[in-house]
Amino acid sequence: MALVGIDVGTSGCKVVAFTEGGEILASGYEEYPFLTPRPGWLELDPEKIWEAVINSLAKVVEQTEDAIDAIAVSSHGETLIPLGEDGQVLYGAIANFDTRAEGYVDFWREHLNPFQIFQITGMPLHGMYTVNKILWLKDQRPDIFEKVDKFCCVEDFVLHRLTGEEPVIDYSLAARTMMLDVVQKEWSDDILRLASLDKDRLPRLLPSGEEVGHLRSSLAQDLGLSSSVVVATGGHDQPCGVLGCGVRKEGEAMYGMGTSDCVALNLGRKPLLTQEMMKNGFCCYPHVVENSYLTLSYIASGGSVLRWFRDTFGGEEKEIAKREGKDPYQVLIDTIPSHPASLFLLPHLAGSGTPYLDGYSRGALLGLTLGASKGEVVRAILESITYEMKINLDLWEEFGIPLYDLRAVGGGARSTCWLQIRADILQKPLLPLFTEEAVALGSAMLGGKARGIFSNLDEAVAAMVKFGKEISPSPDKKEAYQIRYQIYRKIYGAVREIHEEISKLL
Repeated sequence: MALVGIDVGTSGCKVVAFTEGGEILASGYEEYPFLTPRPGWLELDPEKIWEAVINSLAKVVEQTEDAIDAIAVSSHGETLIPLGEDGQVLYGAIANFDTRAEGYVDFWREHLNPFQIFQITGMPLHGMYTVNKILWLKDQRPDIFEKVDKFCCVEDFVLHRLTGEEPVIDYSLAARTMMLDVVQKEWSDDILRLASLDKDRLPRLLPSGEEVGHLRSSLAQDLGLSSSVVVATGGHDQPCGVLGCGVRKEGEAMYGMGTSDCVALNLGRKPLLTQEMMKNGFCCYPHVVENSYLTLSYIASGGSVLRWFRDTFGGEEKEIAKREGKDPYQVLIDTIPSHPASLFLLPHLAGSGTPYLDGYSRGALLGLTLGASKGEVVRAILESITYEMKINLDLWEEFGIPLYDLRAVGGGARSTCWLQIRADILQKPLLPLFTEEAVALGSAMLGGKARGIFSNLDEAVAAMVKFGKEISPSPDKKEAYQIRYQIYRKIYGAVREIHEEISKLL
């Protein structure tokens, strides 16, 4: 018996089969390219996405002899896929980070107070949300807009292709469109009225972990699977990853340590839709766990800063790693001093994340002397990314949001050294996940619930989620980091205007 989670990202699709006990049976992955027809435009070919899903699923089927019982789908958010009456793709998928619809922020400001929008949708006003891409299509490609039967995101597109049923979207991904009333869990009449959109042109709403249908018989035959395989709603990739980390109670959080750093916190049963949340860019939307809400804080660059440093300045370490069969990141981290650095790096190499949401901000390295070593710069990178996240987590505590438990997942969680630095700066224990496939695992758990293998998600978490050894804060570094953190807090404000001027030169 196998439960399959499909994780459709922005650059590739990963499919993972798990046992009921959370062990990985098989996995498959296939990438697809970004298309950039104009500066600032970012598209994906929906047919390439579908090919990647099917090819990755086929690889999993080939690798496992266990019968697949259920499949659930998670995906990245905001991307728009317009479908015609017969399900054909009418236009390239306008991807989440595409900037063509940024001008519609002004449209919303003219018609509705941003705080009203936030109280309805849980989303701080931004141009990336799906509704703005639909408005762009209506204004710039009316020939396409008029033919659209369903405005889909990625999860509902894939579910439709897997089952042949009408497109269905779960609450968590629907919220990323900025069209969902996150309290009522219905498409918002107010938002749709202002956007001049008919509710019938949107996917049907369902909770996560609900059966959508079964595999199309022809598809099941091609894959060598039974047509009795249950296909279920998963959700937005972040909350699916949160579930995959075992987060289902108020105050528990996932600390995703990948290309970007993200902490996703379970707020519990009541949404928090305050002015403070909106002003600091903190969204609030349904978790894939029933009757729960999430908020997110993130750093746009995160681990990609270390990758940039490795690729730009780590040639020697890459050679050592190749010669000795080691991870080049670990070779770099092995060079760092044992004491906290007196260098600071503003990790805004791709703009800031929360709470500033400043696209003009840039990276900055402060405190350099002739005695600074490469290892000290590496330590400054590791520490400063954590200082940046601490700013966000401190704001949550100021707002009265409890944060008891951080479960660590992603490439950055492989390094015990970096986990220790994070624990020491945040003064919170970190619990690393046994598997890095948290998103696929969370999706598989939702499939198991839909199939009836688990009566609820508490059972699924108890059966499938495994953890490594907890990393506790070191008391001997607490004071040194408190002093440095207060210095770090001043950096963004001190260089903000300079970075805005610099950004205009590029």
